[in-house]
Amino acid sequence: MIDFLTIILLIFGVLQIILFFKVWGMTNDIREIRNKYLKNEDEKRREEAVYDPTPKVSSGSKPTI
Repeated sequence: MIDFLTIILLIFGVLQIILFFKVWGMTNDIREIRNKYLKNEDEKRREEAVYDPTPKVSSGSKPTI
């Protein structure tokens, strides 16, 4: 009975290791997909943003001397 349980636990352990590496590989795939689609959005936002060096002061506050 102990031999049967040992074999089952070994199989379970090997499957857990395989699952770990499969999930690790999937996270790399997600990173590539994310970079592919979000890179285009980031470039569009950078093109739309215009740099304005003048300081912004809200209408309710006055500069102090």
